[in-house]
Amino acid sequence: MNNKETPQVTAAILVSCAGIFMVFGMPFFVGGLISELGFTQAQANLISSAEIAGMALSSLLGAAWIGRFNWRHVALFALFAVLAGNLLSCFVENFQVLVATRFITGLVGHGTAFALGVAAIGSTSQPDRNFGFTIASQVTMGALTALIVPKTIAIYGIAGMCAPAAILAVVAMAFIPRLATSGHTQIPDSNQSKRTGILILPLLGLLVMIIWQMGVGPFFNNLVPYGISIQLDPSDIGTALFLSTGLSIIGPLTASALANKINRKIPVCIALTIQLLIILSFQGDITWIGFTIRAILFQTAWNFTGPFLMGMIANLDESGRYSVLIPASQLGGIALGHAVIASLVQGSNLVLVNYFCAGAIFLSIFLFIMVAGKIKN
Repeated sequence: MNNKETPQVTAAILVSCAGIFMVFGMPFFVGGLISELGFTQAQANLISSAEIAGMALSSLLGAAWIGRFNWRHVALFALFAVLAGNLLSCFVENFQVLVATRFITGLVGHGTAFALGVAAIGSTSQPDRNFGFTIASQVTMGALTALIVPKTIAIYGIAGMCAPAAILAVVAMAFIPRLATSGHTQIPDSNQSKRTGILILPLLGLLVMIIWQMGVGPFFNNLVPYGISIQLDPSDIGTALFLSTGLSIIGPLTASALANKINRKIPVCIALTIQLLIILSFQGDITWIGFTIRAILFQTAWNFTGPFLMGMIANLDESGRYSVLIPASQLGGIALGHAVIASLVQGSNLVLVNYFCAGAIFLSIFLFIMVAGKIKN
């Protein structure tokens, strides 16, 4: 990392962490909505879907403001929205009001902060390396969330999830003066600028990402309700997810080591198959050790697959027009998955959730093989 850029990178990482905090904490948020507020499985999934949909829409809208406004002003606006939305959510118990509150908070607050943080990291002189620091920071945050939030929700209800999000926003605000005001100017390639047609392969790559996230995101976010359904203590579930999140950093590190050495089709298909089998194994009575091992393998495979799929889309897209849609495809896929589950599940039918998520991953394997077969690596 360039020493002169260290303050800028630190600020961007904190802003991005404040933006994506609820995504890492969503399993506990979904569980808290059910256990603390008495919402059904379908209602809890719809609330989480609304928030993630707002974040996905925000990333799409980012292209409209990213080059027009001072980034520090945007960060301040977004973080204030995160602060206000989460403080309000601490006191809301009505289902419709909470859906609207979380959607707006995701759209104006969390989603905007996350998109800005990613853009700020991408504008540095060493974006690949700095993205590595960003992912490591987010994984660390996710592990701490898994360790602490289940206990705070048990004591303070939903406020135990929303208050930490508000506090993180305040911390990030303190670093806004160190944030870059805008990105560096890039000179577009004259040949690429003439390409205005729709490229099918990048779109298919994004479709693979969407369908895959429809399976992995909702499954992970329903691990807390599943653990509760098999009589695991919420604090024990939190410990299991703390371990799985922390150890899952092995996934992206391994992907980085293998990226230029082997064809991506083999490792991705293996990782997706592992996820499929793990999801189908979440049935019947499972001990805490069995739950923890499954969670570790699932999250490690998740973080291993992501870099390969993003790299595939980037390789298919020389112009960058489709690569910028990767965050929206990730969040949009999770939101769509939750919405489908909310419409299918009656009561707390977690087996149906597992079958849907497994089916989505199976379809993503099929589509990935089709797309990957069209490219050299």
